[in-house]
Amino acid sequence: MSLYSRKELLAAGALALAALVMGLALGVLGWTLFAAAAAGLVYQHRDLRKFVRWAKKPLRRPKFANEGLQQASRSLRRSLKQARRRTHEALQQTSHFRGVTAALPDAAILVDGDGNIESFNDASVALLHLKRKDTGKHLGTLLRHPDAIRLLNQETPDPTAEFSSPFIEGQRLELRRVPVAKNQDLILARDVTHLNRLLSMRQDFVANVSHELRTPLTIIVGYLEAIEDEVLDEATLRRLVSKLGSPTHRMQALVDDLLMLTRLESSPAPEPGDLTAIDVKQLVGGVVDDLAGMAGNGHRITQRMSCGLRVLGLEKELHSACTNLITNAIKYSPQGGEVSISWTAGDDGATLEVTDEGVGIAPEHLSRLTERFYRVDLAGARVRGGTGLGLAIVKHVLKRHNSQLQIESEVGKGSRFYCQFRPDQLQAQN
Repeated sequence: MSLYSRKELLAAGALALAALVMGLALGVLGWTLFAAAAAGLVYQHRDLRKFVRWAKKPLRRPKFANEGLQQASRSLRRSLKQARRRTHEALQQTSHFRGVTAALPDAAILVDGDGNIESFNDASVALLHLKRKDTGKHLGTLLRHPDAIRLLNQETPDPTAEFSSPFIEGQRLELRRVPVAKNQDLILARDVTHLNRLLSMRQDFVANVSHELRTPLTIIVGYLEAIEDEVLDEATLRRLVSKLGSPTHRMQALVDDLLMLTRLESSPAPEPGDLTAIDVKQLVGGVVDDLAGMAGNGHRITQRMSCGLRVLGLEKELHSACTNLITNAIKYSPQGGEVSISWTAGDDGATLEVTDEGVGIAPEHLSRLTERFYRVDLAGARVRGGTGLGLAIVKHVLKRHNSQLQIESEVGKGSRFYCQFRPDQLQAQN
């Protein structure tokens, strides 16, 4: 594109011709040509000064007498506006991307084709201990694990990698590579420690259920095979059949507890309309009467039910929780030991407590007592067996009643199991 238009070139030519003619006529050709050139320069200098001023803010609409400058400035203005629009769109996309990644609970790191960090969200700081100065570094050098490096270098077809965290002992991390653009990947990292623990617990649960059912089933199958012997007399047959009761009852108790636990875990929290005012003193008294045969004459069961308040709850579930707590206390108390049950009121509500004089539980076991099938092999425990689900049922019952099982124990001195109910969960006796 020429800086001057045809019209401007013709005007400059006419000015030069007029200066030439005038110069020849007056005999001062040099001066007239100089004057014509000076006039042209002044004219051009005025537009050039306007162009310089416009170039400082080129998004304004240009206005120049010089047609060439006018066209050039218009073309430049259009290019700048298009570039500005593209930049604005890119910034909006970047801002949106950062907003999305900032809302993610997992770490999100944007890396280039070589695995170098371009940007990351706040969760990456907490989970991977990234710092702003790490931008530009290879992510693998910070994670320092072969599986992570192979994933970042795209040396494996698997888009995920799991490995132990180099920052927190016992933590397991999972990385996932997601292509987002050419030579650009999004690396998602999350803590899978809890998920792995749940999977492990599920596997342990299946193994424990299989083990708990295998023993009584083996006994039943053995007796049934013996009963099939045609030479058995009636007395022997009756004796063998009577022995089927114990393993059968054990299997039934296990199935009942499993069904109860499954219902507690899967059912929604009870609605206020489902709750009834339960007389705890009467409830505990009924449970103690039911367990009188288990306690026999060897245990002293005392009840200190000084609180006259009732609990708003589900009677069947609270009955099951009380039964399991008192059964547990009797089971792990020595012959002649005292099991104490109390229901007391305080400023923060009411407390149901079961204490025993048993052998006690070591501190390392306390946090796991409410896990399914978790048992502590305590020397001196009077009764063995049980399904191993009792305290798990208690935990879930209390959770559905907005309470929590608290356990205190000292080896050789006994244990204390208690739970508290808030004032809004209590009702005075009629």
